Amino acid sequence: MNQTTQVAGAPVPDQRLRDFLDRLGRTEPLAAPGLDLARLDCGRDALSSQGDDAPWRDAESGGLALTGADLSRARLDDADLGGANLRRAKLAGAVGRSARFTGAILEEADLTESDLSGADFTHVVAGQISLSQAMLEDARFGGAAMRFADFSEALLDGADFTRADLWGTDFTGADADDTVFRDARLDEAKLKDANLTHADFEGASLTKAVLTGSRLRGASFTGAKLDGADFSGTDLSDTNLVRLNLATCRLRHARFSGAWLNGTRMHVEQLGGAVGEEVAGDFAAAQASYLALEQNWKSIGDQDGASWAYKRGRRMGRHHAGAQAKASWAARNWRGVTRHGYRWIADRFVEWLCDYGESLSRITRAFVLLIGVFAVLYGMTGGLIILEGPEAGPTYNPLDLLSYSALNMMTANPPEIGLKPTGRVTNLLVGIEGAVGIILMGLFGFVLGNRLRR
Repeated sequence: MNQTTQVAGAPVPDQRLRDFLDRLGRTEPLAAPGLDLARLDCGRDALSSQGDDAPWRDAESGGLALTGADLSRARLDDADLGGANLRRAKLAGAVGRSARFTGAILEEADLTESDLSGADFTHVVAGQISLSQAMLEDARFGGAAMRFADFSEALLDGADFTRADLWGTDFTGADADDTVFRDARLDEAKLKDANLTHADFEGASLTKAVLTGSRLRGASFTGAKLDGADFSGTDLSDTNLVRLNLATCRLRHARFSGAWLNGTRMHVEQLGGAVGEEVAGDFAAAQASYLALEQNWKSIGDQDGASWAYKRGRRMGRHHAGAQAKASWAARNWRGVTRHGYRWIADRFVEWLCDYGESLSRITRAFVLLIGVFAVLYGMTGGLIILEGPEAGPTYNPLDLLSYSALNMMTANPPEIGLKPTGRVTNLLVGIEGAVGIILMGLFGFVLGNRLRR
């Protein structure tokens, strides 16, 4: 071990170092809040030359014996505490940027509100450690055993948890952009309301993990295990969810705008009736979300799910057009009012007529309604004439009017049932009804064909 070390550019006397090591030889736990140990080289390798019987060397870990030590607010910048036994140690508020804890024992240690940016926690044993509100940007936790650790509200941007055991760990409210969880075990972990933008969960296990309300925009779950995970209210925009099994997950009001969904197992019922973008009133994003879901359900052969997503997406387009029309009206932009208003009206009519080409019952309803409407119009004009018999002349009999209207709607030529239209207005109505009937029959056949193909 070095007998002098640099702290903030100034040499530390070897007496200071001897005093510190002397404290470690005492029987009671070390209590030295605010101690300056910056750049101290007390790693396992450095202590190996001191002999196994050195009083400051821990027999279990081979590093410094710091069990229960109170090092609150200590300065640990660039210090090497590799292999140290810090079980139940208190390091709350410590500053240890780029410190090294490789292979250390940190079970139940308290590092609340510490600044350990860039620190190396590779292969630490740290069950139930508290790192709540700690600053841990670019810290490395590869292979660490940290079951039931507390990272709530911690700053973890760029941290690396590759192959770490994080069973039951609490990341509630953590800020963890670009964090790496490759092949990590996060079963039953709490990631509620966390910012996990662009996080990498490739190959990770998140069985029964809770991610409600988290932001996972651009994250990758390639090969991840997600059985029973809770994604309710989660932002999965631009997220890679290709070929995953989400059938057992909770997806109520999750967001999927721009998500990569292909071959992903999931069901309509899991969404709670709407995607998160729709609930939030972001209709343009909701339309993109439903498009991603539609394409995914088509890829797995779920035509009913694809139909549901298609219809919801079209409705979102209509709502978006309505919102744009209102905004244009408020801004006195009459061109915008005309353009967006026309789109809203057209979409609303198509929805009423056939539910965007997905409902046979709505087309049938339109048939019945229009037959009745034209029957009333024929009666109002008095232009349907009975050609022969004692009742010859204009007819106002509802049965005659409905019969003629129905047959005229469903045939290409005016029906020959002893009734003849006379007058320009009546003949015009006959022509219009015939054209409408042709259009509706064609639409009915198109929708019926789609349903039969499914």
